[in-house]
Amino acid sequence: MPRSGSVATFTDRPRWEQRLIEVCGDWNGWSVSKVRDRIVLRLRERGRPVETLTLPRPLLWSQESHKDAIRWIERLYVAWDGGSQTLKGAYEAVAGRSDKQGARHQATWAEIVEALRESRVERGERCSASTFDKNWRPFLDHACELIHKGKAHDGYSLLKAALRKWQDAPTMQTECGRYLGLFTGFAVQRFNAPRTWLITDFDKAELIPKRPKVRLKAVIDDFDLLDLIQEVERQNRGWANILRLLTQYGLRPIELQHLTVRKHPTTGRLTFFCRYEKVGGAEETKPRFIQPMFLRDQNDQKIVWALEQAWHDGTLELPTGNDGNTIRLDGRRVNGYLHRQERWKELIMRYAAKDPSEWVRPYSLRDSYSVRSHREGVPKPSICASMGHSEAVHERSYRTITAGMVARDYTFPTTAINV
Repeated sequence: MPRSGSVATFTDRPRWEQRLIEVCGDWNGWSVSKVRDRIVLRLRERGRPVETLTLPRPLLWSQESHKDAIRWIERLYVAWDGGSQTLKGAYEAVAGRSDKQGARHQATWAEIVEALRESRVERGERCSASTFDKNWRPFLDHACELIHKGKAHDGYSLLKAALRKWQDAPTMQTECGRYLGLFTGFAVQRFNAPRTWLITDFDKAELIPKRPKVRLKAVIDDFDLLDLIQEVERQNRGWANILRLLTQYGLRPIELQHLTVRKHPTTGRLTFFCRYEKVGGAEETKPRFIQPMFLRDQNDQKIVWALEQAWHDGTLELPTGNDGNTIRLDGRRVNGYLHRQERWKELIMRYAAKDPSEWVRPYSLRDSYSVRSHREGVPKPSICASMGHSEAVHERSYRTITAGMVARDYTFPTTAINV
């Protein structure tokens, strides 16, 4: 250590300070110095005024930030490009690409993520906090990591690097392009990030592989649904009632957590009311009354379960955990339970073997409700009101007819003539 009152030599400095000072030791005219707690760059070139640049906060003369500062200085040198632009011009180029945005861009990329979350969840109310954290955050956090590590310097390179993480998941790649496009657009508009960070439709078309052909969603016929519920009933009455609820009302599994029963203001009958609100995306949902749609047995008799009355009376048995309390149900739990049932596995294989092949999943109970409602002649606006989505979403996302229904509709009493 230097004696009291003496000036520290270079070799007396901590190793991190030495590395910070040495970063531009081989660059003609460049030097790094400390002014209070700030890092100052100086550039002296023959025939040109001396240029001085103070690195933006939070890049301070400290062990904690010296690695980030070194990366910043190296990028400044590359952007300076042998003197093709000024030190200030190099700073402008680097500031927009850095995780530390600098004087003009006071937020880091991670902070821009939080600002976007606040904009959509708290101010815009266009999606719920859980939806943002589940759908948006995995892509945005990965993007911030790529930028921080210097693996992306504009929108194109960011999307290209990010897509590698989901290279075996085409749907996730499409979502990645959508969310990162919104994120970088937000950064440009609200935080003055350079427009080079924008991800264009041309970028997406080039980088995102075409999605595979959409599988045909299965519509499980009434007999198979009744058989499945009967088989589950033998094992667990609570779970059988869950399948009855999902089947008879076309519920989303998450809506099981938001059901109550009240008298309908028009009919006066006990009717399920769902308080679930889904915001964001195309399929927005508001609280609504939900109407039952019967099934038909092999004798063409209507099958309706009196689930509203049992729920109202507190006698509807539901699945319980090891502690004896009713378990909190959502799509993950329903999916997990069904995939442990042999009869469900049989349905998956049998419908997949059809020509064309049909895709059986828990949401097939909801698609089947839609088709039964159309089959029985319920007007489309009423179906959409009960299911909790718009007519546009209904037409785009749900099955409304089967080959059997088409054949039925074209069955007319005729007299055949042999030719």
